[in-house]
Amino acid sequence: MSLPRADALSPIDAATLWPQLHRLKTEVIATRVGENMLLGAGLAATGLGHLPRLPRTLVLGIRRGLRYRGVLVARELAGGAGWEVVSLRISRVTDAEVVAGLLVSAAHEASLRGAHTLYLRYAEASPHEDGILHGGFVGYTREHLFATPAMIGAAAGGPFRKAVARDRAAIFRLYCRVVPESVRRAEAVTQQQWRAVFDSYDCEAEHIVEGADTLHAWVGIGEHEARMMCDGGEWEAGLTLVHRRAKKPGSLVVSEYQEQLANLAEECGFLPLGTRVVAARQLAARNPLKEAAAVRSAPVPQ
Repeated sequence: MSLPRADALSPIDAATLWPQLHRLKTEVIATRVGENMLLGAGLAATGLGHLPRLPRTLVLGIRRGLRYRGVLVARELAGGAGWEVVSLRISRVTDAEVVAGLLVSAAHEASLRGAHTLYLRYAEASPHEDGILHGGFVGYTREHLFATPAMIGAAAGGPFRKAVARDRAAIFRLYCRVVPESVRRAEAVTQQQWRAVFDSYDCEAEHIVEGADTLHAWVGIGEHEARMMCDGGEWEAGLTLVHRRAKKPGSLVVSEYQEQLANLAEECGFLPLGTRVVAARQLAARNPLKEAAAVRSAPVPQ
């Protein structure tokens, strides 16, 4: 089956998408920042100053005449080793060809920009899963979402302190201890790839618990989601921190291998919202050749 070809859109073309978004009513992938980045790409085309800094953004579209059949937005993650698909919208209820075509084109464009891996998250049992798999993506883990209860009382100190830049290597070592090898091999083999995955968490505040020579726990809290990693008995303290400091409404993200955290979260009043699949496509780094002119061969004078 030949897939429809997606074209990379300029910032001006991205700005013209806004009047047509109501026609792209089916959201295949809809994360926190997809439409905001689409708006930012359009504003950047106007030359307005004093705009917040945006990561490198890729906007792809498949057109039929003057209308779009589907639009994809991807962003570069920290370090440039990974890109994330943050928004994918189509005009029909289901259209596996358009979904696969957009994802294949996104993988090609991201590899041209130096990416090694392209990530995305989609709802479990999604009707668009066939198109996502046909686009070359492989799911490697699942994430359970829990609604954060209403805040009660003031924020307590507890054993956590705020993380600083020098704690990044220790957080990576904690990640290597608590995350199964099967997940790490698909997600982040190197520290550079982990930096990209970590950026996809969109954490605004980080808190850690230190031990004698290592970290015992890490909690990252973002605008909409909170996450935890723990290598000890700090689960309850971490949930208390999320409960008191996370923004409402928000959600706690629990990976499928964190069964203890999932059970404890339900006991503490966190309500299950659903499950999503985390998928990735490994890319070959493509370095385009420089333009060259043909040169006639001539004998070397003796």
